[in-house]
Amino acid sequence: MENKNVKISVKELRKSFGHLEVLKGMNVEVCEGEVVCLIGPSGSGKSTFLRCLNALEKITAGSVIVDGYDLTDKKNHNINKVRENIGMVFQHFNLFANLNVIQNIMLAPVELKKMTKQEAHTRGMELLEMVGLSEKAEVYPSKLSGGQKQRVAIARALAMNPDIMLFDEPTSALDPEMVGEVLEVMQNLAKNGMTMVVVTHEMGFAREVASRVIFMDEGIIVEEGTPQEVLQNPKQPRTIDFLNKVL
Repeated sequence: MENKNVKISVKELRKSFGHLEVLKGMNVEVCEGEVVCLIGPSGSGKSTFLRCLNALEKITAGSVIVDGYDLTDKKNHNINKVRENIGMVFQHFNLFANLNVIQNIMLAPVELKKMTKQEAHTRGMELLEMVGLSEKAEVYPSKLSGGQKQRVAIARALAMNPDIMLFDEPTSALDPEMVGEVLEVMQNLAKNGMTMVVVTHEMGFAREVASRVIFMDEGIIVEEGTPQEVLQNPKQPRTIDFLNKVL
């Protein structure tokens, strides 16, 4: 990791919901341009970890530093500044049903006064072109397939020109034939050097695109390394057991 720009630094991160400790002292660094895939069984803390990276969850203990901002520092009132730099894509799209596609994409840059309406519209159309949906600009979300909704959600997250993209199981709510179109957009982002943290069950994507794979279970990192190391030559019995079930 020498000489690399560290975008995310997580030290001894703990997160509890009441008496239930979901994250038990996680340490992770993500450098610029890296694609880190988090895999593991349901309930292992992957999504909670992701939500801690942009302060959607309150951190119980430890530190999370994103782009130099300490999210755990009480004096850091700039949490929204940090969030502007982080695009997040959820499992269930979270598009606004009462806005059409281009309005969904323009909303944040205009509301946060990052762009004029005209600039946001131009940028929105470029992003729709990029995700292969320019002809759907005036369509409402209810008229889109799941794969199209997710591609719009990715375009919307990119509208703020983030440095980092977080994906929380972006394909798990999709019909199998729509998964490929979303993964292709993500693959292109990775090729263009976007820093990405992806919670996924798509082992093929992790194998082909990830710079690093982290296997989590019960709130800890069990194993991490290159896709080759973790997916093809896992060392830990728990990793081997999990991969035997999913591969």
